[in-house]
Amino acid sequence: MKRSTKPKWSFVLMRGADKSVRQFKVSRRSIVAAPAVAVLALSGCIAALQIRSAFKIDTLQDEMSQQSDSFTRTVHGKDASIGTLQEEIDRLNRQTEELKSKISDLRELESKLKIFIEQYGRLTETSASSMPANADSATLDALSELQPSGSTPTPQEARNLIALAEQSGLDFRQISSLVDSMEDTMEQSVKQAKARQAILDRLPTRWPTKSSSKMTSGFGYRSDPFTGKSTFHAGIDIGGKHGDPVFSAGDGTVIETGSSSDKGNYVIIDHHNGLKTVYMHLSRIEAKEEEEVVRGEKIGLMGSTGRSTGAHVHFQVMQKDEPINPLRYLN
Repeated sequence: MKRSTKPKWSFVLMRGADKSVRQFKVSRRSIVAAPAVAVLALSGCIAALQIRSAFKIDTLQDEMSQQSDSFTRTVHGKDASIGTLQEEIDRLNRQTEELKSKISDLRELESKLKIFIEQYGRLTETSASSMPANADSATLDALSELQPSGSTPTPQEARNLIALAEQSGLDFRQISSLVDSMEDTMEQSVKQAKARQAILDRLPTRWPTKSSSKMTSGFGYRSDPFTGKSTFHAGIDIGGKHGDPVFSAGDGTVIETGSSSDKGNYVIIDHHNGLKTVYMHLSRIEAKEEEEVVRGEKIGLMGSTGRSTGAHVHFQVMQKDEPINPLRYLN
């Protein structure tokens, strides 16, 4: 029995009209295997490309991850730097505002000091010369208690402090310390100066009439104009015209007004610390009891009421109800 021969495939290659024709015979198995081999080869190429692509993708992902981490660290570092810079800016802004406030306080304080020096500088520097030489001990004690303490700057020291602040380039700590120290002492200094001035204003140093050259009788023993006997004269008599104004010799409180056969119309003023002044023989009283009067304020008119020989005012100074020479106080 003959085996059937497997069919073969023939390929005819025609290269041209004048060329010979070639015929190739290929088995069926080869025809079937060739595409499979081609498919396998193509699949291998595709797999190789996929593996290579996957490797490159992994490499790129690693690089991107590293770059991302680096960028993240850089951003965090920048954020931290920005935060630090913002805190520094905030701190500088606070210091600037505080410095502006201190400078404003310093200028305000300087203005207050100028007013203080104008009002009380002369009093602080020349208080000894403005006080009567024979002032009573109670007044001296009151004034000594109001002497500025060692921590209170004098007017000259205050000027020096302000000049130092202006020359210091507005250093924050120096200005802050300067303002704080001067603020602590200013209020007390002003209070002390005002209290000191008030005490001096109460001293009966103003001449009580318009005329300062018509003292007709002095303090001490004299011949009585009515009896001719030697008697003690407890004040001074100042002559003038009937109706001339009579003034308070210092700040004080009117504690008594009245009229008697001896004193005539009279006014008594309390000047504190047991010091009083008496004005007698007035033609008219213009002050009222419990009224506050200031130095130079009119309290009545000159006259000749009571035991008097002519128009004048009897001016008397009493210290703890004891008469003392008014010329010790009068300027």
